[in-house]
Amino acid sequence: MQKRLQLLIAMLVLVVSVAMAQVTTSGISGKVTSQGEEVIGATVTATHQPSGTVYRAVTNMDGRFSIQGMRPGGPYKVEVSYIGYQSKTFKDVSLNLGESQNLSCSLQEDARELQEVVVSGKAGLNGTKTGAAQSINAQQIAEMPSISHSIADIARMNAQVSTNGQSGAMSFAGTNNRYNSFQIDGVMNNDVFGLTQNGSNGGQAGSQPVSMETIEQIQINVAPFDVRQGGFTGGAINAVTKSGTNVFHGSAYFDGNNESLVGRHYKMQDGTMSNPYDKEKETRFGFTLGGPIIKNKLFFFANYENTNKSYPTQYSFGSEGAKFDSDLAQQILDAYKAWGKTDDGGNYEYNGTWANKDKSIKSQKGGLKLDWNINDFNKFSIRWSYVDAKQLLGLGGMASLNTADHLYEFASKTHSFAAELQSRLSPYTSNEARLSYVRVRDSRSSGAAAPSVTIYNVGNGTVNIGNEYSSMANSLDQDIFTFEDNFTWYRGNHTFTFGTHNEFYKFENLFIQNLYGCYYFDSPSDFFKYIDTKNGKLIKNFYYTTANKDVTGSSLWAPSFGAGQLGFYVQDKWDATNNFQLTYGLRMEIPLFFDTPTENKEFNDWAAAAGYGYRTNQKLSSTPMWSPRVGFRWDIKNDHKYILRGGIGMFTGRIPFVWLSNSFTNTGVQFSSYSVKNNANVSLIVDPNKQDKNAELLKATGSQLVNVFDKNFKFAQNLRINLGFDFQALGIDWTAEAIFSKNLNDIYYQNIAYEPTGQTLGQVSDMSWESRPMYHKVSSAGKFSNIYAMRNTDKGYSYNLSLSATKHFDFGLDLNASYTFTKAKAISSSISSVAQSNWRNNHSYRFSNDPEMANSAFNVPHLVKASAFYHLNWGPSKLFTTTVGLIYQGQSGAPYSLYYNGDVNGDGASNDLIFIPTDAQIDKMPFSNVMKADNKTVKYTVDEQRANLKKWLANTPYLKDHRGEYYERYADNLPFEGHFDFHFGQKFGIKVGKQIHALEVTMDILNVANLLNNKWGHTYGSSYNSEFVSPITYKDNGTYQFDNDSTKPIKYYSDYYSRWRGQVGVKYTF
Repeated sequence: MQKRLQLLIAMLVLVVSVAMAQVTTSGISGKVTSQGEEVIGATVTATHQPSGTVYRAVTNMDGRFSIQGMRPGGPYKVEVSYIGYQSKTFKDVSLNLGESQNLSCSLQEDARELQEVVVSGKAGLNGTKTGAAQSINAQQIAEMPSISHSIADIARMNAQVSTNGQSGAMSFAGTNNRYNSFQIDGVMNNDVFGLTQNGSNGGQAGSQPVSMETIEQIQINVAPFDVRQGGFTGGAINAVTKSGTNVFHGSAYFDGNNESLVGRHYKMQDGTMSNPYDKEKETRFGFTLGGPIIKNKLFFFANYENTNKSYPTQYSFGSEGAKFDSDLAQQILDAYKAWGKTDDGGNYEYNGTWANKDKSIKSQKGGLKLDWNINDFNKFSIRWSYVDAKQLLGLGGMASLNTADHLYEFASKTHSFAAELQSRLSPYTSNEARLSYVRVRDSRSSGAAAPSVTIYNVGNGTVNIGNEYSSMANSLDQDIFTFEDNFTWYRGNHTFTFGTHNEFYKFENLFIQNLYGCYYFDSPSDFFKYIDTKNGKLIKNFYYTTANKDVTGSSLWAPSFGAGQLGFYVQDKWDATNNFQLTYGLRMEIPLFFDTPTENKEFNDWAAAAGYGYRTNQKLSSTPMWSPRVGFRWDIKNDHKYILRGGIGMFTGRIPFVWLSNSFTNTGVQFSSYSVKNNANVSLIVDPNKQDKNAELLKATGSQLVNVFDKNFKFAQNLRINLGFDFQALGIDWTAEAIFSKNLNDIYYQNIAYEPTGQTLGQVSDMSWESRPMYHKVSSAGKFSNIYAMRNTDKGYSYNLSLSATKHFDFGLDLNASYTFTKAKAISSSISSVAQSNWRNNHSYRFSNDPEMANSAFNVPHLVKASAFYHLNWGPSKLFTTTVGLIYQGQSGAPYSLYYNGDVNGDGASNDLIFIPTDAQIDKMPFSNVMKADNKTVKYTVDEQRANLKKWLANTPYLKDHRGEYYERYADNLPFEGHFDFHFGQKFGIKVGKQIHALEVTMDILNVANLLNNKWGHTYGSSYNSEFVSPITYKDNGTYQFDNDSTKPIKYYSDYYSRWRGQVGVKYTF
């Protein structure tokens, strides 16, 4: 015993680097008895029939066995044998990823005639999971109606997941989608830097990190109490790819659509019909091929996939039904070009034209996987994958018109390498070792250099001229190395796991917003008035950032930094009885930071004098973070019909590293940044290379943008409690699930360059009901334009209650349904990659430095999901299969905030939630006339605005019931949306020798209800999880404007996603 312990300690010393291990395999375990007594020394042999891979174990002193590190899926043949007893064989055993299936059995003694007892399948509920989890196999993936072929499309039927159908972002049980983890074959494929909306590498370029044709199984985890799974405080998606077998197998496939398979019309809010698409095209083709190199020994699996998508610019200059005024927009563009040729405009000839291109997404994916059965006790695999993708964005929409140089292209290339060794060291010990490397190169570029100019209220839309402000200088290099090892020791009725997993990151991020200047005008009237008067106060906002080349040596300086995360974990899975399992373990994570941001002595001295503990040149703490977990599973009657399970534990994840990168970029030393509003010194300069003229005039306002973090800042961590009950009733499998999450370490931002004045808005205006505090810039912080400090908070929580039901009929029908209620609260939802945006977009009626608890940006209260799939096998030898599927996904619309377009409380940002006034209060609010573009004709008088606002508030849901109150952050959700998606597949199979060749024709129709009735299937949202709407403008002179009629909706319909979309495909498999 002592020698064994010494061996274990030695092994742990060898693998002393750790972080977030993931699971790529499955397992079986159980207890073998005979007439109530344990059978010691019985042989358990599991054979993966497609590949001939063999796994072996021997029962211990308690009659128990455990085999880990097995291929997920199957089918397996598992034989339990012992001399003098009838062998027992389990056939068609299929294993779920990350779970260990219980194959306990009883052997019968028979010395006269030893016959094999065969068991086909296991009856009852899934008795392997402890926390909230779901496994999805390759057949389910193939049958899910989908056009994007995304992970989100596959995961959307999980009861705890709310998905954004446009971006692919997923929120688990009301948590931030940036806190999720996505692994493929144990390799990190989520965007750890944190720029993509869908959370995976390649997401900025509109691509998926892997072809869904290569996926064998997907596991979705919301509350796993297995300490091997970590690295997230949201949810985790763990996928394993297909492998070669002893038989050559593969597929060739093609699917696509065009404008003929997109709905021509749908009814819009104003009663008019939408315009039909005149061109649209999506194609996807690819192949997979797997087979033996050496039978039973060495296998390969390869794939290639190409996608090409092109969407029309449905609303461009002159388009019918657009909310912007095209004639007025042309007047603005003409005046802007003429202004550029003047001395004040920079003597520059601007040649921008209106965008009229199609949105496009192109990608190529490839991969190769080798599996080597070295012997019965050692299995080795290695995989390489590649994604090359590009996406063109910025084309505008129903309410926005952009110039062609406002378009920007995302380009992304990802190489991923992984190697894994599974070893059976003895009958009671096993080991998994994994090494990986991921290389990501992303870039984002706009057209020819040009300042960004935005004019609001052009008709009922917005005009954008020049480059998109975040695309002027933007690229990212990521290199991620991972090593992990899990050692398992099976002793008695205990399974001990000792694990290690290391992650090391290297980032280089070029990101200079507003490099060529950025200008905002409230209206065409203000724009034309500026052209006439040159009064800089008519420019609502001006932003400009330039590198200090005497420090950086380059105008395109990019900071780089390295980091890592280590963790140790130990766990015991205790089969206390035949029907009660207790899992308890402990993780320890240690964040590492290898670089320090540059010292800004001027700021450090100021912060110290002001009593702040901030410095630009400090590292984050490497204090260990502990995550204890306890989970249980109780098969109440030991018959797989009533299973109570759950647990409590702490989960430690990362934060998006872009939040830390902000502190390397914005020390105030490498860049000078200017951010002013309604400033008389600002001039509209069209020449992108002459913006320094404004900088010279604005130095007194402060040129140092500083981002810092609290010296005690920690990575995200939460406490999660889960209780689930799986039961059978009325012939239906039910699952009731409750999940509660409490923030232990979340993040929020402060702008310490501003402080309270001691007065309220009611005290400095005639609106006595306005109790919001007023703010001004700290007088001693004059050299700093803004100072954003990242801090931790333990405020915030979410709870998630769900009930789901599953019914399988022997004649081929499968039914599923679920309802989920979620409530998520936070003081900050941190939905941006930029510190400034995270602070500004955390709208408040107090002060964003001390935000109130409110609904989260991920608060989607109601989720209703249902599916029906019917399979009919017919024809010769039943080799023809017809599949018909219909799924329904209904959910509350996106949360939204209503805020003033303007700085009401003096904190330098348009981040003030509106007050919902009563009619009497509207009469006391100071309004000013809204002028038309000629600056002479009144568009809306003060009285007309008051009347329109009263009527709008009286008729708008939620607002009409909360008059005389502040609109709280994300207080309401957009209207409930429900969508039906349809799948049809017809497979024709033929047996050639021992192998089946099949040709399958498929059709998917998303939002099929819109095909039946153009009034159905609307969606309001965008690619964001939440929405910001500013219906009321606050002018610098202290007056308000309501530049809308009384019928303006909170949000217009999403044009493309409010239509039905179809796709046809053909696939050959063998």
